[in-house]
Parts: sequence; structure tokens; C-alpha cells
Amino acid sequence: MTLKEMSIREYISHIDFKRDDWKLSKIKEDMRKFLGEEPGIDIIYGADTFVDEDLGEAKVIKTLEKISIVFYDTDDKFKKLEFLVGDV
Repeated sequence: MTLKEMSIREYISHIDFKRDDWKLSKIKEDMRKFLGEEPGIDIIYGADTFVDEDLGEAKVIKTLEKISIVFYDTDDKFKKLEFLVGDV
């Protein structure tokens, strides 16, 4: 594991994705500081639909499932790290 990969893993492990106070722009800004580049970050959401039979309404709840980060590593190759953050 390279230094950049370890840094990304360490940074992501300290974010509480269950709370709504994290921002993609802040993650990119912080990673730009310690990677020396702005990585590509893909946020993947899942959607669950619930039907309230009493009211006859359907509710869609979006939940964060996975984060993918693409960066240029120290071995001159692009790498992609994926983190499962939702309830598995």
C-alpha cells in the first residue's frame, strides 16, 4: 500500500457519513492538500421505497452506499479505491 493510498484510507475512516455535516467539496479540498491533486470522487446512493398503507403514500429514502475515489498514485498509475459506507 502506497503513502497516498494509506492517507486516503485514514482520512475517509474519520468521516462520519451517518451525519449530514460532511460535504464533497470539503473532502476534495482536504485531499488536494495531502495528495497534491484533486481526486475524482463518485458518491453512490441507494434508494428504498416505503409505502404507508394507512395514508396510501410512498416515501423514497436515499441512503449513501459507496464512495469511489480515483487518484494518480506514486507508481505513475491511476488507482481506484472503493469504500462501502452504507449498512451492509
